[in-house]
Amino acid sequence: MPIDLNNIPQEDRDLVPPGVYRLEATVVPGDAGENGILTLAKNGRSLMLRLLCKVVGGDYAGYGIWDRITVGFDERDDPDLPPIDKLNNYRTSVRLGLKKLLAIVNSTYALLPNDDSDAAREKRELSSYGEVHGLKFWAQVDERPGRGGYGPSNVIDYIITPDLPDYPKQSAPAIAKAVAPPKRPLANDLDDTVPFN
Repeated sequence: MPIDLNNIPQEDRDLVPPGVYRLEATVVPGDAGENGILTLAKNGRSLMLRLLCKVVGGDYAGYGIWDRITVGFDERDDPDLPPIDKLNNYRTSVRLGLKKLLAIVNSTYALLPNDDSDAAREKRELSSYGEVHGLKFWAQVDERPGRGGYGPSNVIDYIITPDLPDYPKQSAPAIAKAVAPPKRPLANDLDDTVPFN
């Protein structure tokens, strides 16, 4: 039976209006790094944690925002790898990426950045990048204009931690219980079975 799609309206992709949202991170494996959790960047050296962050609650629940966090790079002097032009740029990207990851953990568990307690230090120690999967955190979402033939898209401008005024006005322990999900393994959400034959 023929399927005629000619009269289906082609609408622009809806975007989330700029503002503060609670997001849930889904790690999207890219077959690089330990256990294939990371993604190799186009530069052939940087390793990124690729996340699909979905809005939790409200009118835009379920809307997704893509984010890539640089967490490492290969600085070997290997003729099979692309040359490194500016080593400090790579190091800066990793430093900023790890700071963003720290902010996600602080936001999820309502940890103040200067909290150096044993409980806070324990929450900040990840056994793998896969533990970011399922974390719920607060972020300022903005809109980036279209470029390179692509339309506009949403971006995470910055992560909102408990020391910032936009963080929800609840007591820290109540927030920690509300936003810290039980850790669920990334493997539970990955299913390699094909749904249709």
